[in-house]
Amino acid sequence: MRALRVGQLAAVGVVLAVYWAMAVGASSSKSVAFDEMAHLTAGYTYWAYNDYRLHPENGNWPQRWAALPVVMSSARFPPLDQPAWTLSNMYVMGDQFFYMSGNDAGAMLWRGRGMIALIGVVLGALVFLWARRLISPTGAWLSLLLFAFSPTLLAHGALVTSDMAAALFFTAAAGAMWVVLHRLTPWTLAGSAVLVAGVFLSKFSGPILLPIGILMLAVRLLDGRPLTIRLGKRTMEWSGRVRQLAAFAGVAAVYVLVVWMLIWASYGFRYTAFAASASGKEAFMAPLTSEPGLVTDIVTAARRQHLLPEAYLYGFANTMQYAAQRSAFLNGEYSTTGWWWFFPYAFLVKTTLPALGLGLLALAALIARWRKKDDGAATWQRVATSLYAGTPLLALLCVYWVFAIASHLNIGHRHLLPIYPALCILAGGAGYWIEPLLGRWGRARPQPEQQPRKDAKERRAKKENKDRAADEKRAGAMSDVITIAGGLTILLLSWHAVESVRISPHYLAYFNQLAGGPSQAYKHMADSSLDWGQDLPALKQWLDEQGLEPAGATRVYLSYFGTGRPEYYGIDATQLWGFLDRRPQAPPEVLGGGVYCISASILNVAAPRPWTRSLETEYQQRLTNVKLLSSTGEGTEARTDLLRKTGEDFWWQTFRRFDELRIGRLAAFLRHRQPDAEVGYSILIYRLTDADVNTALEGPALVEGR
Repeated sequence: MRALRVGQLAAVGVVLAVYWAMAVGASSSKSVAFDEMAHLTAGYTYWAYNDYRLHPENGNWPQRWAALPVVMSSARFPPLDQPAWTLSNMYVMGDQFFYMSGNDAGAMLWRGRGMIALIGVVLGALVFLWARRLISPTGAWLSLLLFAFSPTLLAHGALVTSDMAAALFFTAAAGAMWVVLHRLTPWTLAGSAVLVAGVFLSKFSGPILLPIGILMLAVRLLDGRPLTIRLGKRTMEWSGRVRQLAAFAGVAAVYVLVVWMLIWASYGFRYTAFAASASGKEAFMAPLTSEPGLVTDIVTAARRQHLLPEAYLYGFANTMQYAAQRSAFLNGEYSTTGWWWFFPYAFLVKTTLPALGLGLLALAALIARWRKKDDGAATWQRVATSLYAGTPLLALLCVYWVFAIASHLNIGHRHLLPIYPALCILAGGAGYWIEPLLGRWGRARPQPEQQPRKDAKERRAKKENKDRAADEKRAGAMSDVITIAGGLTILLLSWHAVESVRISPHYLAYFNQLAGGPSQAYKHMADSSLDWGQDLPALKQWLDEQGLEPAGATRVYLSYFGTGRPEYYGIDATQLWGFLDRRPQAPPEVLGGGVYCISASILNVAAPRPWTRSLETEYQQRLTNVKLLSSTGEGTEARTDLLRKTGEDFWWQTFRRFDELRIGRLAAFLRHRQPDAEVGYSILIYRLTDADVNTALEGPALVEGR
């Protein structure tokens, strides 16, 4: 690959700087997304206390990376001598860390997001360099611009989660492993081993790398070309599949050793997760099941032998446990085991249409390259050469898609993030149609030479001229195809950028025209594909624009899905049950007409659903009890007698469950009604009258299942 010039490097730097600014700028107008609080809080405790009890089911490295500037800013952490710390409750500890310890929650979040966006910058640079080497300089620019203006990569590019780090390490590790399969040196071996470890320390989906590596190894051995081994100044060429396989077995052993050592190093070379013990009764937040199975057997054996740190083993087991069954929503349907077509559908509707079109143009360009005959090689040779060069990308895509389709964890399009860099690189192949235009646009088409012959060779000359004319006619037709395809490529790339600019800053809510655009997104998906609790600032702005003041005539109700605190963002509304219910314990308030602000994820996933006959029966029983208590009156003898008979705990449990069921019944009613407005596409606004509320809560039940 020719060295990049200073001007080209500067231009790439500008594009990546724009990407960073777009991602961080968009996220700065958003509240904390659901998982961000846990990631940042956990990462802080890893550095500050060498303790790994909080949120161990996600990546240690991205959590540490994001928390670095927060640790350096001398942020104050809540006291450890409390039940929330003892029981590893990341939500309570995170809530205190962000909002109750005197810290600037917005500044902490901004710093963490800026660090994650730097991971995106590195990934963008990798996309550019890989596409430049694999395809061409023109293709590299197309790949980079596809990356930089992707709503998906911008949405997650500045969120404090492990998704962007996983995308970087999966991509880099696949490429580095492919390099080692051809050129084995101490540097390539050590570098690729660290990148492989990065996969395992970013996501517990790291084992997917194993079949990716096996597939690449099979292709490499079938090809049969020599393996270059360099040790110091000595260079060797190893031929023969047996010798090469022995070398690669050694590489695999080094990988296992380096991954194992770096996992231990990342957890402080200590087995126990609980270093900062406050009570001696420490426990993880969610207990693990003891159901028999391969995962349980592996984790149990590893725990018994202390093969890996306790927190890492718990995190792996917890991830596998919750991946088997999780509430999910897709196109009006609810499921706890998911759908095989969830991720293909998510990819189809959350990727811009022009990006999909550029992918098709890249495929057409590849076929056109295969059919060219100007290099003297047979078509099958050109096919084999190009597929071999793209093996690490194709292996990553094929294997990852197999696991995605088989997955029951259908909670977010973000789990497809590791395939997007590879797709951006391959889509750079559409640059094939632009390159001739850049070099020859406006140049007159060469005309056939006219050399009339009047000698004895005139007949042969006429035939040659005829053949030449036919060749030039075909060349002219191909030139027209290139002109059209090149213009279409430029048009699609421009459209892709426009799509990104138009949806800003609501990148997470991007849905393309196949799904009806972002305004119809709540009908298709939820959770981190649309509503991750990120739009409290937008809700505050909307309430102000509507003149809905706290003491106004119209009451405002909020059922929020997320970890942010509405009051931190200046929202003074009657808070209803939410996924994390932080309201003080109190009897349920009677609901009336007003403006109901309902998170899309509450409506379609978090609220009890489907609304079954059994839920309706339970709701009616709780409603009867609540009305019974209310009828006795505060401080009356009847109230005292009732409490004496049942006990206060019974009523607090009744109130809490009733609140949850009431939102479930309200959501069942609202699912049959169009929202009156949308805030950030993730918070749905319903203007309800007293009669509407009465119908929703006490009218005929809208039963959705048995």
